Amino acid sequence: MTSRPRSIEEPARFLDTPRAHLHRPTRGHPLAHIIRELRAALGGLVADLGLPAGATVVDYGCADLKYRDLFGEKVRYVGADLPGNRDATIELHPDGTLPIPDSSADAVFSSQVLEHVADPAMYLAECERVLRPGGKLLLSTHGIMVYHRDPVDYWRWTGEGLQRIVSQAGLGIIRFEGVMGLAATGLQLFQDGTYQRVPRSLRSVYFSVMQSLVGVFDRQSRASRAENALVYALIAVKPDIDHAEHEERES
Repeated sequence: MTSRPRSIEEPARFLDTPRAHLHRPTRGHPLAHIIRELRAALGGLVADLGLPAGATVVDYGCADLKYRDLFGEKVRYVGADLPGNRDATIELHPDGTLPIPDSSADAVFSSQVLEHVADPAMYLAECERVLRPGGKLLLSTHGIMVYHRDPVDYWRWTGEGLQRIVSQAGLGIIRFEGVMGLAATGLQLFQDGTYQRVPRSLRSVYFSVMQSLVGVFDRQSRASRAENALVYALIAVKPDIDHAEHEERES
Protein backbone atom coordinates (compact mmCIF):
# COMPACT_ATOMS: atom_id res chain seq x y z
CA MET A 1 0.00 0.00 0.00
CA THR A 2 2.66 2.43 -1.11
CA SER A 3 2.25 5.71 -2.92
CA ARG A 4 4.33 7.62 -5.43
CA PRO A 5 4.94 11.35 -5.89
CA ARG A 6 2.45 13.19 -8.07
CA SER A 7 4.27 15.00 -10.88
CA ILE A 8 3.15 18.33 -12.28
CA GLU A 9 2.45 16.65 -15.65
CA GLU A 10 -0.21 14.35 -14.22
CA PRO A 11 -3.85 15.32 -14.76
CA ALA A 12 -6.21 16.01 -11.89
CA ARG A 13 -7.86 12.95 -10.40
CA PHE A 14 -11.25 12.07 -11.81
CA LEU A 15 -12.64 11.93 -8.28
CA ASP A 16 -11.36 15.32 -7.15
CA THR A 17 -14.70 16.11 -5.50
CA PRO A 18 -15.60 16.59 -1.84
CA ARG A 19 -15.73 13.30 0.06
CA ALA A 20 -19.24 14.10 1.27
CA HIS A 21 -20.48 13.80 -2.32
CA LEU A 22 -19.34 10.17 -2.34
CA HIS A 23 -21.67 9.43 0.57
CA ARG A 24 -24.82 11.06 -0.77
CA PRO A 25 -24.19 12.03 -4.38
CA THR A 26 -26.20 14.76 -6.02
CA ARG A 27 -27.93 14.14 -9.36
CA GLY A 28 -25.04 15.92 -11.06
CA HIS A 29 -22.32 13.68 -9.60
CA PRO A 30 -20.39 11.71 -12.26
CA LEU A 31 -20.71 8.46 -10.28
CA ALA A 32 -24.17 8.93 -8.80
CA HIS A 33 -25.63 5.63 -9.99
CA ILE A 34 -22.80 3.29 -9.00
CA ILE A 35 -22.45 4.96 -5.60
CA ARG A 36 -26.10 4.25 -4.85
CA GLU A 37 -26.00 0.74 -6.32
CA LEU A 38 -22.84 -0.23 -4.47
CA ARG A 39 -24.21 0.94 -1.14
CA ALA A 40 -27.38 -1.09 -1.70
CA ALA A 41 -25.36 -4.18 -2.71
CA LEU A 42 -23.05 -3.90 0.28
CA GLY A 43 -26.01 -3.48 2.60
CA GLY A 44 -27.43 -6.79 1.41
CA LEU A 45 -24.07 -8.51 1.78
CA VAL A 46 -23.57 -7.16 5.30
CA ALA A 47 -26.88 -8.74 6.26
CA ASP A 48 -25.61 -12.07 4.87
CA LEU A 49 -22.57 -11.98 7.16
CA GLY A 50 -24.80 -12.89 10.08
CA LEU A 51 -22.68 -11.02 12.60
CA PRO A 52 -23.68 -11.44 16.26
CA ALA A 53 -23.66 -8.61 18.76
CA GLY A 54 -20.12 -7.86 19.89
CA ALA A 55 -18.51 -9.21 16.71
CA THR A 56 -15.24 -7.60 15.65
CA VAL A 57 -15.24 -6.08 12.16
CA VAL A 58 -11.99 -4.78 10.65
CA ASP A 59 -12.40 -2.18 7.89
CA TYR A 60 -9.09 -2.72 6.06
CA GLY A 61 -8.36 0.58 4.30
CA CYS A 62 -11.20 2.42 5.99
CA ALA A 63 -10.74 5.95 4.56
CA ASP A 64 -13.59 8.02 6.03
CA LEU A 65 -15.68 5.04 7.24
CA LYS A 66 -18.25 5.57 4.48
CA TYR A 67 -20.07 2.30 5.18
CA ARG A 68 -19.79 2.18 8.96
CA ASP A 69 -23.54 2.67 9.36
CA LEU A 70 -24.32 -0.54 7.44
CA PHE A 71 -22.95 -2.63 10.31
CA GLY A 72 -25.02 -1.12 13.11
CA GLU A 73 -23.86 -0.18 16.59
CA LYS A 74 -23.69 -3.65 18.18
CA VAL A 75 -20.41 -4.67 16.54
CA ARG A 76 -16.88 -3.63 17.47
CA TYR A 77 -15.81 -1.72 14.36
CA VAL A 78 -12.06 -1.26 13.83
CA GLY A 79 -10.99 1.13 11.08
CA ALA A 80 -7.48 0.42 9.80
CA ASP A 81 -5.67 2.74 7.41
CA LEU A 82 -2.40 4.44 6.53
CA PRO A 83 -0.88 6.87 9.05
CA GLY A 84 -2.51 10.28 9.06
CA ASN A 85 -6.13 9.18 8.82
CA ARG A 86 -7.86 10.61 11.87
CA ASP A 87 -10.94 8.46 11.25
CA ALA A 88 -8.93 5.24 11.63
CA THR A 89 -8.82 3.27 14.87
CA ILE A 90 -5.42 1.76 14.13
CA GLU A 91 -2.54 2.49 11.75
CA LEU A 92 -1.20 -0.07 9.31
CA HIS A 93 2.41 -1.18 9.51
CA PRO A 94 4.75 0.38 6.89
CA ASP A 95 4.39 -2.76 4.75
CA GLY A 96 0.60 -2.45 4.78
CA THR A 97 -0.04 -5.31 7.21
CA LEU A 98 -2.42 -5.11 10.16
CA PRO A 99 -1.29 -4.70 13.80
CA ILE A 100 -3.86 -7.31 14.82
CA PRO A 101 -3.33 -10.86 16.19
CA ASP A 102 -4.08 -13.94 14.13
CA SER A 103 -7.69 -15.17 14.13
CA SER A 104 -8.99 -12.14 16.02
CA ALA A 105 -11.66 -10.76 13.64
CA ASP A 106 -15.13 -12.07 12.91
CA ALA A 107 -15.24 -10.18 9.62
CA VAL A 108 -12.97 -8.10 7.41
CA PHE A 109 -14.55 -5.40 5.27
CA SER A 110 -12.78 -4.04 2.19
CA SER A 111 -14.59 -1.71 -0.22
CA GLN A 112 -12.82 -0.26 -3.25
CA VAL A 113 -9.38 -0.78 -1.71
CA LEU A 114 -7.88 -3.77 -3.54
CA GLU A 115 -7.32 -1.87 -6.80
CA HIS A 116 -5.12 0.62 -4.93
CA VAL A 117 -2.97 -1.98 -3.14
CA ALA A 118 0.55 -2.63 -4.45
CA ASP A 119 0.45 -6.33 -3.51
CA PRO A 120 -3.12 -7.73 -3.61
CA ALA A 121 -1.95 -11.25 -2.71
CA MET A 122 -0.33 -9.97 0.49
CA TYR A 123 -3.40 -7.90 1.33
CA LEU A 124 -5.71 -10.89 0.95
CA ALA A 125 -3.32 -13.08 2.93
CA GLU A 126 -3.62 -10.55 5.76
CA CYS A 127 -7.40 -10.76 5.54
CA GLU A 128 -7.16 -14.54 5.89
CA ARG A 129 -4.65 -14.28 8.75
CA VAL A 130 -6.71 -12.02 10.99
CA LEU A 131 -10.02 -13.82 10.40
CA ARG A 132 -11.03 -16.45 12.91
CA PRO A 133 -11.96 -19.87 11.44
CA GLY A 134 -15.43 -19.39 10.01
CA GLY A 135 -14.91 -15.62 9.77
CA LYS A 136 -15.88 -13.84 6.57
CA LEU A 137 -14.39 -11.33 4.17
CA LEU A 138 -16.74 -8.84 2.49
CA LEU A 139 -14.90 -7.27 -0.42
CA SER A 140 -15.73 -5.05 -3.37
CA THR A 141 -13.37 -3.82 -6.06
CA HIS A 142 -13.32 -2.72 -9.68
CA GLY A 143 -14.02 -4.79 -12.74
CA ILE A 144 -14.31 -2.39 -15.70
CA MET A 145 -13.55 1.13 -14.54
CA VAL A 146 -11.78 4.27 -15.70
CA TYR A 147 -8.31 4.87 -14.23
CA HIS A 148 -8.57 6.84 -11.01
CA ARG A 149 -5.69 7.61 -8.69
CA ASP A 150 -6.37 7.68 -4.94
CA PRO A 151 -3.41 8.16 -4.54
CA VAL A 152 -2.47 5.25 -6.86
CA ASP A 153 -4.53 2.89 -9.02
CA TYR A 154 -2.99 -0.45 -10.02
CA TRP A 155 -5.51 -3.17 -10.81
CA ARG A 156 -8.71 -4.29 -12.53
CA TRP A 157 -10.27 -7.77 -12.42
CA THR A 158 -12.50 -10.07 -14.38
CA GLY A 159 -14.99 -11.95 -12.24
CA GLU A 160 -13.02 -15.16 -12.70
CA GLY A 161 -9.70 -13.49 -11.93
CA LEU A 162 -10.97 -11.91 -8.72
CA GLN A 163 -12.39 -15.20 -7.49
CA ARG A 164 -9.11 -16.91 -8.28
CA ILE A 165 -6.91 -14.50 -6.30
CA VAL A 166 -9.28 -14.59 -3.32
CA SER A 167 -9.35 -18.39 -3.39
CA GLN A 168 -5.56 -18.52 -3.59
CA ALA A 169 -5.48 -16.68 -0.26
CA GLY A 170 -7.19 -19.68 1.33
CA LEU A 171 -10.71 -18.24 1.43
CA GLY A 172 -13.81 -19.97 0.10
CA ILE A 173 -16.16 -17.78 -1.91
CA ILE A 174 -19.78 -18.23 -0.87
CA ARG A 175 -21.38 -15.29 -2.69
CA PHE A 176 -20.26 -13.34 -5.76
CA GLU A 177 -22.04 -10.66 -7.77
CA GLY A 178 -21.48 -7.82 -10.19
CA VAL A 179 -22.66 -4.31 -9.44
CA MET A 180 -23.69 -2.32 -12.56
CA GLY A 181 -23.82 -4.36 -15.74
CA LEU A 182 -22.03 -4.13 -19.07
CA ALA A 183 -24.40 -1.87 -21.00
CA ALA A 184 -24.53 0.67 -18.17
CA THR A 185 -20.76 0.40 -17.71
CA GLY A 186 -20.22 1.19 -21.39
CA LEU A 187 -22.32 4.31 -21.04
CA GLN A 188 -20.45 5.25 -17.86
CA LEU A 189 -17.13 4.97 -19.69
CA PHE A 190 -18.49 7.07 -22.57
CA GLN A 191 -19.41 9.77 -20.06
CA ASP A 192 -16.00 9.58 -18.40
CA GLY A 193 -14.26 9.87 -21.76
CA THR A 194 -16.24 12.87 -22.99
CA TYR A 195 -17.10 15.09 -20.03
CA GLN A 196 -13.93 17.18 -20.34
CA ARG A 197 -15.22 18.47 -23.69
CA VAL A 198 -18.34 19.81 -21.99
CA PRO A 199 -18.11 23.39 -20.67
CA ARG A 200 -17.70 23.40 -16.89
CA SER A 201 -20.90 25.36 -16.45
CA LEU A 202 -22.84 22.53 -18.14
CA ARG A 203 -21.10 19.50 -16.65
CA SER A 204 -23.52 19.05 -13.78
CA VAL A 205 -26.40 18.91 -16.27
CA TYR A 206 -24.42 16.53 -18.49
CA PHE A 207 -23.69 14.20 -15.56
CA SER A 208 -27.31 14.33 -14.45
CA VAL A 209 -28.57 13.27 -17.88
CA MET A 210 -25.90 10.61 -18.35
CA GLN A 211 -26.40 9.11 -14.90
CA SER A 212 -30.15 8.87 -15.52
CA LEU A 213 -29.38 6.95 -18.72
CA VAL A 214 -26.88 4.74 -16.89
CA GLY A 215 -29.64 3.82 -14.47
CA VAL A 216 -32.03 2.95 -17.31
CA PHE A 217 -29.42 0.80 -19.06
CA ASP A 218 -28.45 -0.89 -15.81
CA ARG A 219 -31.98 -2.06 -15.17
CA GLN A 220 -31.85 -3.84 -18.53
CA SER A 221 -28.57 -5.71 -17.94
CA ARG A 222 -28.93 -7.36 -14.56
CA ALA A 223 -28.57 -10.92 -15.87
CA SER A 224 -25.00 -10.44 -17.16
CA ARG A 225 -23.54 -8.64 -14.16
CA ALA A 226 -21.55 -11.59 -12.79
CA GLU A 227 -19.63 -11.82 -16.09
CA ASN A 228 -19.03 -8.13 -16.81
CA ALA A 229 -19.49 -5.33 -14.30
CA LEU A 230 -18.11 -2.00 -13.23
CA VAL A 231 -17.68 -3.33 -9.68
CA TYR A 232 -17.61 -6.83 -8.21
CA ALA A 233 -18.59 -7.71 -4.64
CA LEU A 234 -18.17 -10.98 -2.79
CA ILE A 235 -18.29 -12.77 0.53
CA ALA A 236 -15.58 -15.33 1.25
CA VAL A 237 -15.14 -17.46 4.36
CA LYS A 238 -12.06 -18.71 6.17
CA PRO A 239 -12.43 -22.48 6.51
CA ASP A 240 -13.32 -23.82 9.92
CA ILE A 241 -10.50 -26.33 10.43
CA ASP A 242 -12.38 -28.50 12.91
CA HIS A 243 -15.43 -28.63 10.64
CA ALA A 244 -13.30 -29.42 7.57
CA GLU A 245 -11.48 -32.21 9.38
CA HIS A 246 -14.79 -33.66 10.56
CA GLU A 247 -16.15 -33.70 7.00
CA GLU A 248 -12.94 -35.33 5.76
CA ARG A 249 -13.23 -38.11 8.36
CA GLU A 250 -16.90 -38.63 7.48
CA SER A 251 -16.06 -39.01 3.81
